[in-house]
Amino acid sequence: MGNNKTWLFILICKLFLLNGSSAQKYDPGIEQGNELSYSVYSSFEEVLNATDAKYFAPVRISPAGTKRKPIYHGFFFYNCSHQELFQFDPSGRYMLALRIFIEGRKVQPNDKGEVGYFDLQKNNKWTKIGETTAWNWQQGTRLQWIPGSSEEIIWNDRSADGGKLVSRIYNIRTKKTRTLPVTVYTISPDGKTALTINFERIVHGGCKYVGIEDRYKDQWAPSEIGIWKMDMETEKVELVKSVREMAAHMYPDGFPEDTVNRTLYIFREGFNPSGNRFIAFVKDAYNEQPGRTSARTEGFTMNLDGSDVKYFYREPSHHFWLNDTEIMDNGFHTDPVTGKTVRGYFRFADDGSGQAKEKYFDAPNGHITLHKNGEWILTDTYNIDGYIHLYMYHIPSRKFVPLGKLAYKLGGYLYPYNPGILRVDLHPRFTPDGKKVCIDSTHEGFGRQLYLIDISPIIDNPPIKD
Repeated sequence: MGNNKTWLFILICKLFLLNGSSAQKYDPGIEQGNELSYSVYSSFEEVLNATDAKYFAPVRISPAGTKRKPIYHGFFFYNCSHQELFQFDPSGRYMLALRIFIEGRKVQPNDKGEVGYFDLQKNNKWTKIGETTAWNWQQGTRLQWIPGSSEEIIWNDRSADGGKLVSRIYNIRTKKTRTLPVTVYTISPDGKTALTINFERIVHGGCKYVGIEDRYKDQWAPSEIGIWKMDMETEKVELVKSVREMAAHMYPDGFPEDTVNRTLYIFREGFNPSGNRFIAFVKDAYNEQPGRTSARTEGFTMNLDGSDVKYFYREPSHHFWLNDTEIMDNGFHTDPVTGKTVRGYFRFADDGSGQAKEKYFDAPNGHITLHKNGEWILTDTYNIDGYIHLYMYHIPSRKFVPLGKLAYKLGGYLYPYNPGILRVDLHPRFTPDGKKVCIDSTHEGFGRQLYLIDISPIIDNPPIKD
């Protein structure tokens, strides 16, 4: 009997130890005493080469369909301030998405996408609200909640006869849709003014809307198209600055003598936080040969009426307004401290100098978003040997926190090469509460799908400055 009690005591101790051991296994949502429940590094190079990083598991929101009938989802996010291109309604309950049915080929004029949203409080239920044939692989259909509204959603489309580009607004309360006369690229923080570009003219790979011909394709810098704005209430459309006018800012000493096989056009636009100025990218694309194009790109800011045009910097890339007068950008820029030209994340001022004021850190190109508390830069990389790195940079402590090293898969298989215009960038963005990150990703092998990552352990317990 005594031996039985001894063995029972030993068995209980073993079970206790096993349970205690399993409780110590890594869980991103659990803080282990004073130890951080995430990895911290001092440079992007350390993030890239890490072998023991604690990555966070993405949770897929979108259904992948079946092998015979796959379905794909994305938001194709690209914004440059807190106040634009909202994927979530203000409450964070409804998550917008574009549902598509093709993968691995160029978009054709008759490739239709479904527009809708997932209800995160009802088992991710999908609600279709419309369709579109105006979308592309890199910027989608510019689907977004209208700033300041919890009811209205806007996206780009082609007219019923397919002859022009328009935008649609759907009201989730009335279930009604209305059509606006032009496409929308971005909307002012007060929701009253939209800016747009001529999507049919874009040369940059994977960013144009097919099916509509550029009427000025044989002109290098036409006066009839350019930067447009629209009053969201009256639907009045105005040309703010023509391509020809922007050419004069890009080439103040005189236009190039040879403009054959070249196309000047507006590529991106983005309001500053107050909505009283915006940045626009001007591209001068040269078609060296069929399928091969080089381009010079410059960024300019201006008031909403097109006045007070200022040069921001050359070769702007992914950027984000820090405040009304400063932007951070990733690109090859001159480090103001060392004088060396390096690839990294920099701070620029809207002062016309075109020179970076500060370098945050060295890193390859990525899609930038700033957390609403102003402390975190969220970004990613392109495909590096078959993987995309997702990470955050803590500005106060200058520390890097990896979130994931996600396999890039095309056709369900790891794809270590540059997929060009067919690529699926993560385009990371925060949820309204700042506690989760949403991404487009292919890492599961189901094609482009939508995922959420809980980052609350990081936001609630940031690294301590050395």
